[in-house]
Amino acid sequence: MVCACFKRSMDMKAKDLARYCLRVLFIAVSNILAIPSYLTWYLLLQPLRLRNPALFWRIEAVLFQSLLTIITTWLYSGGYTIKESGDSLEGIMDDEAVVLVNHQSTSDVPVVMAALHNKNLVLGKVMWIMDDIFKYTNFGWISYFHGDFFILQGREARTDSLEKLESHINRIYKTTFKKWIILFPEGGFLRKRRFRSQEFAKKNQLPVLQHVTLPRVGALKVIMDNLTPQPSRNSSNSENISSQKTLKWVIDMTVGYPGANPYNSHGMFVGYWPPHQIEIHYRVYPIDEVPQDKEGLTKWMYERYQEKEVLLQEFYTKSKPLDESDDKKRYMTRVKRHDLEVDVIVAILYHLLHLCSFILFWYYLYSPVFRILNYFGSFVF
Repeated sequence: MVCACFKRSMDMKAKDLARYCLRVLFIAVSNILAIPSYLTWYLLLQPLRLRNPALFWRIEAVLFQSLLTIITTWLYSGGYTIKESGDSLEGIMDDEAVVLVNHQSTSDVPVVMAALHNKNLVLGKVMWIMDDIFKYTNFGWISYFHGDFFILQGREARTDSLEKLESHINRIYKTTFKKWIILFPEGGFLRKRRFRSQEFAKKNQLPVLQHVTLPRVGALKVIMDNLTPQPSRNSSNSENISSQKTLKWVIDMTVGYPGANPYNSHGMFVGYWPPHQIEIHYRVYPIDEVPQDKEGLTKWMYERYQEKEVLLQEFYTKSKPLDESDDKKRYMTRVKRHDLEVDVIVAILYHLLHLCSFILFWYYLYSPVFRILNYFGSFVF
């Protein structure tokens, strides 16, 4: 009996190990094919960028969205699915908006990618504001060329980072046909910031939060100062295309993991963690409902995150869906809670796009370049 149980346990471990290895191989091959494919297309299309920027950035949006859709398949193929609810995003997908996301672990980024992957070209036209360390990952080059912003954490770097963000918005966001800005206002993972946030709340007679932290307002204030009409701005610039690009919506996205247990992204990609369903709830606010002064904006943000705390508290302690704890009426119509499906055909086509592109570039670009380098290298050495 004991031997049979031991043998069955070893068989299961062997199967799991084989599955992990196959998933790692699949992800590695996807990276080897897709990242050079994107970068090569980006460089080859630079003449088009000079002649027709709108067409260039539309093509780039498709290429960028294809990469994030591939990442979405890594989650769903491991059994990590999404159920979404809240305010409808229909009708605002081509509007300028900032998306506020609570930050719990490294899995938040691929989860947001998965949540937005099937919403027209939204995912291809987003600008991510993410930790500077992400720049040094395999996907960092993609984000750099796409126009994402890498922000340094820490009090000593805060002022400099916000100045660089303002410059980035004016140089990149306004000129590259981006639409949505993805922001994690808490400034770090929940487990790392919770203690300091709670100490700050106690000192300042603010609510002590457990499932989110008090958000930092600096980045959002910079975004609003540069993307909303300001009374002091010179009206003579109103005909400039970039100055017409103004925020229309603030989208609050609440992410809830079952059991308050956010997995890390590496474990989800490999399929190490048990499958589970992640809940996402949207609350949409017209920009004219959001205060622009720092004090009013801080108060407004704190209120939104206190509401997030209530939604997540009910979800974690009573397994109450996020939408059932949100009874407030807002501008947008509400949608019923539903499973977010992956379009398998589109995902396959995106994989084939990068496979075919890589093969094409290998024979007509990479291989000839390698031969030339090898030829000249033989003289040097």
